[in-house]
Amino acid sequence: MEHLRKIEINTGSDVSGDSFFNREKEFITFQRRLNSTKHIVISQIRRTGKTSFLKEFIKRNDELPIIYIIIQGSQNESQFYREIYKKVVEQSRGKKIQNFLQESWNTIAEMFPENPYVKLGKISKTNDEQIKRYLEHIFQKKNFTLFIDEFPDFILTLKKKGILEPFLARFRDFRNECTNLHTVLTGSINLFRTVSKLGFSDKLNEYRTLNFPLFNKDNSLLLFRCLLFSIDYELDRKSQEYLLPYIEDGMPYFIQLLADEIQKLSPENKIIDFEILGKAIQNFYEQEEFGLEEFHNRLKKYLKEENLEKPSKIILSHLSHDKLSFDDLFSYIDEYLTKERLDELLNRLEDEAYIKKDGDEYSFLSKLMAGWWKNKKHFDRR
Repeated sequence: MEHLRKIEINTGSDVSGDSFFNREKEFITFQRRLNSTKHIVISQIRRTGKTSFLKEFIKRNDELPIIYIIIQGSQNESQFYREIYKKVVEQSRGKKIQNFLQESWNTIAEMFPENPYVKLGKISKTNDEQIKRYLEHIFQKKNFTLFIDEFPDFILTLKKKGILEPFLARFRDFRNECTNLHTVLTGSINLFRTVSKLGFSDKLNEYRTLNFPLFNKDNSLLLFRCLLFSIDYELDRKSQEYLLPYIEDGMPYFIQLLADEIQKLSPENKIIDFEILGKAIQNFYEQEEFGLEEFHNRLKKYLKEENLEKPSKIILSHLSHDKLSFDDLFSYIDEYLTKERLDELLNRLEDEAYIKKDGDEYSFLSKLMAGWWKNKKHFDRR
């Protein structure tokens, strides 16, 4: 169980070691699922710590043959398998699993004598046709776990190119051939919803979902206190009560950003009262967009590509003031989008950690982000 301790403020990169916070139950659940299921999808919106979780799991299990790849930038099937292949080769050169792979590589060298670059535990050159044969052989003989991060982004890239269905079919065949391979797919875009709408659910039907929960109110508050503790501050009781509505969404990213605003203020009093906390929240609202650029960039790219910038701004401007139903939102943007397109846009805004749906109503996920949008984005709400 977590307790008050020093955790360094980190608003950008992944966290690990002493900076990793309160996922012990998830580690236990994940390990059990790996022991009982070959293929897993970790599902949750962005900026919730999924990548940090995977990397911390690898760190804690460094004796296991685990390969981690980020596939977001790959553009086709060839690049996908080459990325896996490259990571296997990299790991074969390290002490971690060099002995583990040595026998397999040498067997491959015997299987493919026509390739002089395969020998003694190293593969320096190959071609696309041979890559899958190498990998299939390794994953048939040895237990391996393959973590594939940002897989849904890759799926959407292939969809745009019109080459998704054959890839999914061949990837399913690859998994069937690799009898000792476990795969873990993750990413913030909802994978099952995406493939279901495309009619390809059967290509991933052996995958089981591992839910990755947001922090509850108590853990959100404790994380914030741990971050302040690292810079020698603490909240008084009134401040804790005042703070909760702003961080109860359980998003570690926003909790980190607000703690950073306290750090920037550097108040003389080491006990933070609600007046100082209120000033930090107001400073968060007033920061320029570049302060949140990393958070906005991916959504911006998607909206521009899909010609959804104006309707998304109208939607977010309204939601920064009120909770609204689907029909309410449609009434504001019906000149720009069909109901089907609006549904797609709202799903994407959920995946990107902007909004949430409670029952029939949509609202901002984070009260902090709603306040920032209301303060900085004075957009015509029609």
